[in-house]
Amino acid sequence: MNEGQSVKSKRGSRMRKTDGLQVTTEGNAAGSGIRESGGSEKEREPFAEQPDSREGYVGVDGCPGGWVAVRLESGGGGQGAVYSSLAALWEACRGCSLLLIDMPIGLPSGTERRSCDGEARRLLRPWRASSIFAAPVRGVLLAGSYAEANARHKELGGRGLSRQSWALVPKIRELDALLQQEPAACGTVFEAHPELVFAGLAGSPMRGGKKTAEGYAERMAVLQQRLPEAVQVVEELMARYPRRVLARDDIVDALALAAAAAAAGSRAGLQQVPETDLRDEAGLPMAIVYYAAHREQQP
Repeated sequence: MNEGQSVKSKRGSRMRKTDGLQVTTEGNAAGSGIRESGGSEKEREPFAEQPDSREGYVGVDGCPGGWVAVRLESGGGGQGAVYSSLAALWEACRGCSLLLIDMPIGLPSGTERRSCDGEARRLLRPWRASSIFAAPVRGVLLAGSYAEANARHKELGGRGLSRQSWALVPKIRELDALLQQEPAACGTVFEAHPELVFAGLAGSPMRGGKKTAEGYAERMAVLQQRLPEAVQVVEELMARYPRRVLARDDIVDALALAAAAAAAGSRAGLQQVPETDLRDEAGLPMAIVYYAAHREQQP
């Protein structure tokens, strides 16, 4: 796998416009490159080919190979790529208008759980509430093993740490470092959850599990209402990366977050749970954002 290898449509260039979002499909850019001083060819960073190409709306999800990012442009165009590190991803798209990421940002410090997780579960009842994992306490980010993290979580949070939450800790740590080291990211990067995003776009939670054929079809039907090329984006990323690097549901989740960001246009166009502004001890927001499509009809 090449770092940041991008995917565009292999079909001829054409543009469609839906809900104010234009999507261009162009020839595959994977073979294009830039010449370094030594004459070798280097793969282009997919989100940084030109200054204006850094604009757009990005959805990011964790995947086996690191992070998958899908970017949609308000003026037309879209592409996806896998990055082994979040720092490399951010460097490639630091000028984007909005970046939604499926990973906890603000973290609890003690026994009180994040209210955003509880409110998201409430909105996702009855079918998808279990998809929201409780965010770990900040004190486990430096733990070197599950045993150490579990003991520390019991001490600080009053309960043990699930294996699912522990599996997320390295990526939470990576995101936390980015937000604390890159102040500009704090105004662009926001926590989202794909199931809450799908519920907001569709008007109700998805019924099928995302890894099932029925669940995939259900989610793609929602995305295609706003992005006619959605299936093509997923299929081409699937063709480019092996399953040990990228799974289909990771692409769909990232695409959903990008679609929500593009529909909102800015942070002001997004809803959040909870509605109040809560911050953790590091000053990071403890909120999950989403786009509420039903508000499009409201004045």
